[in-house]
Amino acid sequence: MKKLDLLKYAVLVISVFLSYHAVEAHDKNFQVEGTYMSTKRDVTGDGKIDIIQVQGLPYKAGSKFLKQIDLSVESDRRTISVPLEAGYDPELKVADLNNDGLQDVLVTVLMEGKGRLITSYAYTFKDGEVQILDMPPSVPVTAQFLDGYKAEISIEGQKPIVLDISSRKKTYDELGIYQDGKLNEPTELLVEPYSTLDFKSIFGKGKRLAGIQKVNGADERDPLLEIHSVWTYKNEWQLVKAKVKANKQKKG
Repeated sequence: MKKLDLLKYAVLVISVFLSYHAVEAHDKNFQVEGTYMSTKRDVTGDGKIDIIQVQGLPYKAGSKFLKQIDLSVESDRRTISVPLEAGYDPELKVADLNNDGLQDVLVTVLMEGKGRLITSYAYTFKDGEVQILDMPPSVPVTAQFLDGYKAEISIEGQKPIVLDISSRKKTYDELGIYQDGKLNEPTELLVEPYSTLDFKSIFGKGKRLAGIQKVNGADERDPLLEIHSVWTYKNEWQLVKAKVKANKQKKG
């Protein structure tokens, strides 16, 4: 090979090498500045492994708030994209939610606010077509203040649970909820949407969906109880079990 041709070849190799690393560095920078997560499963049912990805673009450099979040599935050289709402700390999980033998995709995104509530999205990509899956409804409960600085919560079909909230007497009196231990008017507790939704494996029965809902008194700074629930999907979401767990009370 002539010296001139050898020099041209060397320049070409160096250029390709530098270009490759520039692209690689760009991809790494995107992952550091934003959010990127991926997993590989067959979610379309064609017997081939698909690439499932969640990418998030921050509002500005150094911000944890993601102004754009996208879910995508790359299947057989075709990419299916689904835009999600803005938020924080998305999580990506894959399991068979609707018990049809095919893996589904669950993404949870943390919303703004002190309550750490989440927005949940579930999708099936069967046959390469995206279809949204409904999420479990709120657990059917009745939750209210009672006279004598007490709170009562009743899950449908279960015995009511009565909670002593006298440690919060001063706050409730100042807010006008109580006067001399009597309710000024009937007042319900605040049952929040889900703060957690995650897969739960049941031996011999596959995956279930487990959720936690917070129950507050006056506002989100006044947590009283948590509702823990487990759901299964049979044409629609069905409640398997639910229980109430009391939080430790703070004086106020």
